Amino acid sequence: MTGVELTAADWALACLLGAAIGLDEVSWPQAMWSRPLVAGTLGGTLFGAPAAGCLAGVWLELVLSRHPPFGGARHPETGPASFTAGAAYAVAGGGAPVGVVAAVAVGWAAGWTGAYSVTLLRRVTPRLVSRPDGFRGGAAALARRHRLALALDGLRAGLLVAALLVPSVLFVRLVSTQPTGAPGPAWWPVAAGLGLAGAAGVAARGLGARARHWPALTAGGVLGTLLVRWLS
Repeated sequence: MTGVELTAADWALACLLGAAIGLDEVSWPQAMWSRPLVAGTLGGTLFGAPAAGCLAGVWLELVLSRHPPFGGARHPETGPASFTAGAAYAVAGGGAPVGVVAAVAVGWAAGWTGAYSVTLLRRVTPRLVSRPDGFRGGAAALARRHRLALALDGLRAGLLVAALLVPSVLFVRLVSTQPTGAPGPAWWPVAAGLGLAGAAGVAARGLGARARHWPALTAGGVLGTLLVRWLS
């Protein structure tokens, strides 16, 4: 796999962990291990690089916190997306700074893909317990249907990781191993700094309902400038 080691056993274990992380976000037990910082670290830990997974998770915490997971609006699904991004950077990033940018892009895209999968599932699960003639079967039958809904949510999250992990690893690997003299990589440091700084600033502003967090936006710009110099 273009120099990337990813066994079938590792892939299967990643799918199981992705299912558990996806369950935590809405269904059970809501223990906060679906937060990007935690989920990304778990993805990196699975492949022996917790620091790499944590780095991807930190940036995704900033990028995805602009969309808080409550209310009626659609928002990115943070858990499986961050887990996939952290795992992809741990497997294929090789410590390359530009790999972080690719991992964050993977996490953002996977988060919105997960959001639409959640919407589709939420259209199915109400039919398990809600019927025009009412639900019949008593409390025990209702509990079984509830457990079935939980299992479907975990299956959905596991399938999301199963489908996106390998493409994510390949994408991060491709970006991380571009030759130094290629015209595209010369712009990666600037794009990384501006993109991640903007994400940090916008995310920080979104944390306040009324106040405009311009100091946080400024801090994001300073952080991006420092990142540009580091990557250069």
